[in-house]
Amino acid sequence: MNALLRALAAERVKLRHTLAAGMVVLAPMVVLVLTVLQLSLSSMHGRPAGSGGEAWLHFASGLFVLWSVLMLPLFVTLQAALLGNMEHANHTWKHLLALPLPRWSHYAAKLCVLAAMVMLSTALLAGLAPLAGWVVMHTQPAYGLAGPPPWRWLAMHALACMAAASFLTALQAWVALHWRSFTTSIFVGVAGTVAGFLIGQSARLGPWFPWSMPLQVFATRTDHVAQVITVSLLGGVLLAWLGMWQFQHREQA
Repeated sequence: MNALLRALAAERVKLRHTLAAGMVVLAPMVVLVLTVLQLSLSSMHGRPAGSGGEAWLHFASGLFVLWSVLMLPLFVTLQAALLGNMEHANHTWKHLLALPLPRWSHYAAKLCVLAAMVMLSTALLAGLAPLAGWVVMHTQPAYGLAGPPPWRWLAMHALACMAAASFLTALQAWVALHWRSFTTSIFVGVAGTVAGFLIGQSARLGPWFPWSMPLQVFATRTDHVAQVITVSLLGGVLLAWLGMWQFQHREQA
């Protein structure tokens, strides 16, 4: 545990004033700003049917669907590639592996940082959603937002989205740390995101594809959400363990 804490401390220092650190805030802000602009500038005729609470749920669902189907997979892809490229581009793996720390701790630190970034950015999206809704409430009254925001819904679905992204996070971390090429890591993530957009619409395949798992939390059919979260968490833990084992036994990182 001490080895992991020391590796995490080193990662924190390396992340200061980097694009990877800034993206934690920038990614959810892009989703929020684009949604607010789209709703504020759209033409709406008459107040939509339903209560203000239903309008809040519709608004929050739209935010999270955009986040889970597009921004989150691309965010994980970019962050994993940037974390791996810190060592690949500067050829610092030999220096790190020469330190009196077990090899697995370096891999685990990268993975923990990536997971923390996913959790923090998703939490920011949920936490700032009421502020975005307040803006829409004043710029587009016809949308129907009224009353308090659905805090419990936001918290529960943010946690579910984080859990459903576990498999994807572990997979992209493994790709980024296994291959030296930044392009390879980005290509895998972008290709997976595009495929996930299509596969995610399949009730049979969507719950099993890493890039479409977060979207399943917000699908119309909710009876397999627990299955998706369980598979993602177990797959993420297993892949993380295999990645650390492989990294520990590789002759060269």
